[in-house]
Amino acid sequence: MPAFPVSTRHFLLAPVLLLSLLLAPALASSQDRAQALMQFEGVQARYKGAYAPGAVSRDARQLLEPPDQAIAGKALQALDAAAARSFDVSASVAAVQQEVAAAGRGGAAPGPQVQAAVARFSKLRADYAAMDDAGKLEFFNRERAKPADPARTELLERMAVADTREVDFSSQLLLSSVVKQLARGNAGQFTSLPDRTLDMAVDTLWSRGITSPRPRNLLTVAREFEKQVTQALLAALPDADIAALLAWRNDPQAAAEREALVGAYRAEVKASGAVAIRTLVRGWPRS
Repeated sequence: MPAFPVSTRHFLLAPVLLLSLLLAPALASSQDRAQALMQFEGVQARYKGAYAPGAVSRDARQLLEPPDQAIAGKALQALDAAAARSFDVSASVAAVQQEVAAAGRGGAAPGPQVQAAVARFSKLRADYAAMDDAGKLEFFNRERAKPADPARTELLERMAVADTREVDFSSQLLLSSVVKQLARGNAGQFTSLPDRTLDMAVDTLWSRGITSPRPRNLLTVAREFEKQVTQALLAALPDADIAALLAWRNDPQAAAEREALVGAYRAEVKASGAVAIRTLVRGWPRS
């Protein structure tokens, strides 16, 4: 290793240190923006609600017809075990946040007014989730009865709630389809496939999307319900909060951040679901 004089080493390190100092505010700003957007969209609560232990089999069961529900007990238990090994809330949320931060570089960090509005909206969402069915219905009917508001409608259009709900629904449908085949004794069509072929089959199913009428109708209902609940939550926020949030989501970086959020969320769910399916199939007894 060359023995540079101390003064020379300092000269060589100076540009690196200067670059780090210049980049630090931008990196911090993108992380602040990403954290605010993740909180605003409720990504962590959504992922935890859909993929925490027990949630995957619960949602898969809901998409099974009653005859399949009656015979799917062991398959759903196996799905629970597989999902616990493949879905990692902390890791997936961190990966989504990293992608959002990368897309948001160059944007200003959210100001105090935006941060306060995000916090109030996040608390409102959590309070709604904690209500019983009667409380949710009363809140929903009261807030949805308010006159339509263009600013709130536009803000809802800037949000990713319907798209992330579609990702969750697609994942649940695919996992429930595998469970159904296992419960019906049709595991051979999966267990006979090499890992690479099985992974390609899962990828093809994801890419094809939802094509059959009943699931497609269920998805339409799920997306619309998600939007209406979010619209009710937005209706309960003060006008000043809505104005601050709308200005924030209309700035030049917002579209790229939203696209990154949806894309990264889909990638995390898709990858974890593929691992769960492989684990489920490989652990299923061969007939």
